[in-house]
Amino acid sequence: MLKVRVSGTTYEIKDYLEHMQKDRVYEVTSYSKPLKNKGTNRIFRVFTDVDKRTRIAARKRQMAGR
Repeated sequence: MLKVRVSGTTYEIKDYLEHMQKDRVYEVTSYSKPLKNKGTNRIFRVFTDVDKRTRIAARKRQMAGR
């Protein structure tokens, strides 16, 4: 799993999250609320957890077998 910090305007962050939903290799498993950066009210940051879809599917199969 990767922990990714994304910085940008709210529109750019929203665009990134929408793009990642369509990605076939990686999936955003969770993300934080947009947090303000110090010194500006235009740029925000979001912390995301990103994982490969194959690993997520393997975990689900493993949990179903228990």
